[in-house]
Amino acid sequence: MLITISGHDLQAASSDLEIAAEAILHGGTVVVGTETFYAIAANPFMDAAVQRIFSIKRRSFQNPLPLIASHQNVINSKISGPSKIAETLMKCFWPGSLTLLLVGQADFSRHVRNASGNIGVRVPPMCSARLLAEMVGGWITATSANLSGEPSPKRVTDISPEIMHSIDVIVDSGPCPGGLPSTIVDASGAGWKALRIGRVPKERIFEVLGESEKN
Repeated sequence: MLITISGHDLQAASSDLEIAAEAILHGGTVVVGTETFYAIAANPFMDAAVQRIFSIKRRSFQNPLPLIASHQNVINSKISGPSKIAETLMKCFWPGSLTLLLVGQADFSRHVRNASGNIGVRVPPMCSARLLAEMVGGWITATSANLSGEPSPKRVTDISPEIMHSIDVIVDSGPCPGGLPSTIVDASGAGWKALRIGRVPKERIFEVLGESEKN
């Protein structure tokens, strides 16, 4: 099912997103726009829903799915003992395009946690994906809506027909900004380490924290 909404008035579009929210709550998959690219959203607490995304994308289970949360307080209720560094990064860069690796609780699907039990999550600027997360309890998956190895899509028309035919609901809110993806930082323990440099430069992180990466 294709839903078209205005990306300029997301709060007014919340009623149009209700169909997408119902799909998420019942274990379905949704294509939705983020502050960077279009992503595939599902309930990160439902193993079957998360596994379906790996099948749709032809993605290795060795590569856990990243998450979007609607607010920081939602994250605080589902992570274990964030470090001072993590708290500083949350305060300085959220909402924003910084994904943090944090110690997630056990009720997350095992396919959104790495071998150490960590989840990767960000609170982005307001966008369709963040609004959808808010409507379904605070959390969605947010892996790019592409087959593994293909470019991330800025527009619904950029998405592979194979993916389009496998998704329950597609929310077209117009072009996403594109550009660089979110920066990924491991802040799950002592110190920090940049795993991917994207929209937030490493120099900016160092400036905020005042300490170098851990080895």
